Amino acid sequence: MRTLIKSSLVAFAVITSNISLANSVSPDFLINEIDTVYKQYLHGSPEVATYALESFVRLLESDQSTELLQKTGPSNLSFSYIRLGFLYEKSGLKQKAAKVFSKGVASYKSPYNKGVAVTLSELKSVVNQLDAKSS
Repeated sequence: MRTLIKSSLVAFAVITSNISLANSVSPDFLINEIDTVYKQYLHGSPEVATYALESFVRLLESDQSTELLQKTGPSNLSFSYIRLGFLYEKSGLKQKAAKVFSKGVASYKSPYNKGVAVTLSELKSVVNQLDAKSS
C-alpha cells in the first residue's frame, strides 16, 4: 500500500511540474488525487503529507476552470492552503504557514455567495470540522 501511495505521489508530481499538462488534467483524475492527498494529510507522515499538499495546490492553482470547480468544489484550493498551513505550523515553519494561510483567505470562493468575505479563524474552524468528520 505504501508503495502504491508513493508511486501515485510521484506520478502526481510529474504532472504538476508541467503547467500545460496540468491544464489538461480531467476533474475525475483530480477527484482521485484529492482522496489520495487527504488520506496522506490525515494519516500519513507530515513530510509526505506536506509534499502531497504542495503538489496538489500547484495543480489546483494551474487550473481553476468552471468544470474543475463544479467537480471539486469552489473552496478546495482555499481549504488545501489551510491544511498546508497547519502542516507548516506543526513543523515550526511559521512564516511559510502565515503565507499559505493568507493565500487560503484570498482564494476562498463561497459556494453560496461570491461576495462573502471570510476570516482566517473561520476557515481554520471549517477545515478542522471537515477533518474531524473524515478521520
